[in-house]
Amino acid sequence: MRTMVFPRVIATDLDGTLLGAEGLVSERNRRALVAASEAGIRVVVSTARPPRTTQHIAEQFPCAAVLCGNGALAHAPDSDPLVRAIDLDTAHTVVEKLNAALAGIGYGVETGTDFFHDAAYHLEPWLPRDWVREVLETTEALLTRASPVTKLLVRSSDTPVHLLHEAAVAAVGSLAEITYSGAHGLLELSAPGVNKGSTLAMVCERWGVSAEEVVAFGDMPNDVSALSWAGAGYAMASGHPDLLDPALGLRVAPASNDDGVGRVIEQLLAER
Repeated sequence: MRTMVFPRVIATDLDGTLLGAEGLVSERNRRALVAASEAGIRVVVSTARPPRTTQHIAEQFPCAAVLCGNGALAHAPDSDPLVRAIDLDTAHTVVEKLNAALAGIGYGVETGTDFFHDAAYHLEPWLPRDWVREVLETTEALLTRASPVTKLLVRSSDTPVHLLHEAAVAAVGSLAEITYSGAHGLLELSAPGVNKGSTLAMVCERWGVSAEEVVAFGDMPNDVSALSWAGAGYAMASGHPDLLDPALGLRVAPASNDDGVGRVIEQLLAER
């Protein structure tokens, strides 16, 4: 575990991390982020969500940058938006390899502004139907219609996500970044090398901020790249058990429902 310095950037995931059980930012967490900003720390939201379901949360506290789609999209007030999408040829190759290795899967595409899926994609029960821009009959039609492919979603209704992940990584290799942020059978694929950690590093480089000056919070496998890159990566006590493996060398924050992000920030500010 690296020696901790006073941070210049705090990056936080949303679901299962900053947000409580009701999907809201608690007052304690909000106040802590405001206090961090007033102390000169840049606050960054880093999430698997698309921008359309993130912006209303980021507006509740001072936010220097919003990273969406596991790092495929980045927006900061002082710079042009960054889009790191999967190119169409690669998307087709990835789909071919996954179809050869896995049965009973469907595909969805996040473009950064809209969500599309094919007819085989079983829509998550919690996802409002009006979030879907269009349903395409085939995956070929989906990839032709939905652009850019900022995130390719692979959905299985009966395969546990960890088994789905193992099979997909074996089939696709280095053609895509493969991760997941929930317990259901849903994989999230980005362009090679595109993840929360690499995009956070790019944004911090623009600001002249080193990894040692970054504190990051997360709770799921899609957060590991950011937590491992940051000088102080905090896994939520309520998060995925793999993140609590001592071999990763991460710090542990209290559970999300116990205002874990806010509690750690309060301590950092008090120890300054």
